[in-house]
Amino acid sequence: MKENVPMKDGSRQLGSSTIPRFLFGLVVLAAPNGVKAEQPEVRHAGDASTVRIACFNVESLTVPDEWSRFAHFRFPPGRLRHLEGVAAVIEVVNPDVLVLSEVSSRESCDALVTLLREKELGDFQAYHVDGRDSYTGFDVAVISRLRPDRIEGKLIHLFAPDRTPKLRDVQQGTVPLPWTAERYTKSKQGGEDAEAIAVVKRHSVCFISVLGHKLGLVGLHLKSNPSDPEANAQRTAEAAIVQRIVQREIISRGYAPIILGDINDYDPDVEMADATRETQTSVLRMLKDYDPHQEGDELVNVASYISRVADRFSSHWDYNENGAADGDDVFTLIDHILIDQRFTVGIKRAFICHASSLDISDHFPVIVDIDLSAISSNR
Repeated sequence: MKENVPMKDGSRQLGSSTIPRFLFGLVVLAAPNGVKAEQPEVRHAGDASTVRIACFNVESLTVPDEWSRFAHFRFPPGRLRHLEGVAAVIEVVNPDVLVLSEVSSRESCDALVTLLREKELGDFQAYHVDGRDSYTGFDVAVISRLRPDRIEGKLIHLFAPDRTPKLRDVQQGTVPLPWTAERYTKSKQGGEDAEAIAVVKRHSVCFISVLGHKLGLVGLHLKSNPSDPEANAQRTAEAAIVQRIVQREIISRGYAPIILGDINDYDPDVEMADATRETQTSVLRMLKDYDPHQEGDELVNVASYISRVADRFSSHWDYNENGAADGDDVFTLIDHILIDQRFTVGIKRAFICHASSLDISDHFPVIVDIDLSAISSNR
């Protein structure tokens, strides 16, 4: 993630008067969240019962004339190339459902799915919800051939307070702590501890019914930097909130949870390409064991089904910022797809698509193919 000079001050909305005609066409053509339609055919590997699920951090996907503090490209030509590059990667991945981290607006999602339709990849739709991260402006969105179920009038959900309560008010008992927030202790420089409140600012939840199965997808972009103690404390608190989201909003509705996205931490149970790094938290174990009252983990990391350990990396940190892969760079597995234990019998393939470059993103898509016909229905 690179910080660039903002194009202009103001909100995250587009200034339509200066949008190039090309992009304006993309935004207009994108379909809204409308009336429930016929469910598209799931079509992968010549098997209509297989669904392909993926996640991809697209490194601040923005459209021209959109204000962004952390834009991957500052000016319209670069932003249009970025859209084309991301669409080309998705064309290769060819998912049925894709969770996208670091999208900056609904408009960027709409422009992307329109490109995919122009490539005749199917009737993709974009499902976007504004997150609570006002600093980065990053959101987590879903693009999908499969239409989500409408739950409480919405096709995509965010479970976070509109405003995070002040710590002092919570400590004094004058304001209750929402179930979508978590108090935690962080270590500051100098060895002092301080209490704080965490919310999962960047996430989205979609409920999808397909081929007799009900899937509850929790798309995440958790706090970054797995080497920083303060960040690790916040991410652990975020994981505790995700556990509650899964149990209160997904399990209670009869859906099987799938947690996926940029989790920004390592799984101690999955060997990755960089053997020199280890997690300093319990984040992945908390997410896989979202119900500590039940014995064992409820979820499995699909990366454990990638047979070649050398392929188990999803992030490229260009340490010296020279735009190339070299000896000082860091390649780690911080993007994950965690699926219900019952679904492992249906895993046909799990892989990470490395057919990309730093010009498109510093992350790579993680993909899993699941044959739903091999799994008992949870309808």
